[in-house]
Amino acid sequence: MDSYRDAVRTIMDFLCLRDVERLDRACVERYFDGKRADVIVVFGNDLPQVAETGCRAWIEGIGTWLLFCGGVGHSTAILRERMRRDPRYERYSEKESEAELFAEIAVHGYGIPRERILLDTTSANSGENARNARRILDKHKISKERLILMQDPLMQRRSYMSLKRAMPDTCRILNFAPFLPDCDEDLNPISGQDGVWNRDRFLELLLGEIRRLRDDERGYGPKGTGFIEHVDIPEQVETAWNILYKSNMASHGRC
Repeated sequence: MDSYRDAVRTIMDFLCLRDVERLDRACVERYFDGKRADVIVVFGNDLPQVAETGCRAWIEGIGTWLLFCGGVGHSTAILRERMRRDPRYERYSEKESEAELFAEIAVHGYGIPRERILLDTTSANSGENARNARRILDKHKISKERLILMQDPLMQRRSYMSLKRAMPDTCRILNFAPFLPDCDEDLNPISGQDGVWNRDRFLELLLGEIRRLRDDERGYGPKGTGFIEHVDIPEQVETAWNILYKSNMASHGRC
């Protein structure tokens, strides 16, 4: 690996899952053998862009329902502040949970009818997001055969593993990271999305997500907390992780 930037890209390519090139009706129906999704599932985070991608997908007609999952956690205040700074959403930024805040974006920013939106307002982590998503779909007798999942791009793979574990074996999940970030030579993120992460937060997420995906005593796999099933982490990803970990001591806060 020739540079720190190469290491960052290697980890990002692993974390930012996209099962289709574009999130349009043709790609989705090709993935689901001619059918559209039953539900577009958006897990909570601090990025309005994730909710916006879910809203555009629903408007595109590629899913019947829109499900926002997210209670109150460490990201909620950041999300609320991001919305407060956006003239489109500042009037709707006082809701308590991440799911409710995302619903305000859907209704007031994109004109999506509230009756097509489902909310999980209590979950505090990706495992609860997934379990509550299933509970809500079961309660409303909504099919779980075909789901589209969106999350903060750097959390997409872990969220997928959580949702896959919670759903029945017959469920097919299409992953679509809402955007694909990048960084400059100084490891500052340049995702095309202004103000998404600062450098330290960006590196914390990269390093922390790999640590959580590991199947060891500190990870979330069966040998650790058991939150997710075993994940095979490629050797080149582990090499990239070690390069960044050893050279960015200030970014170990969530690792």
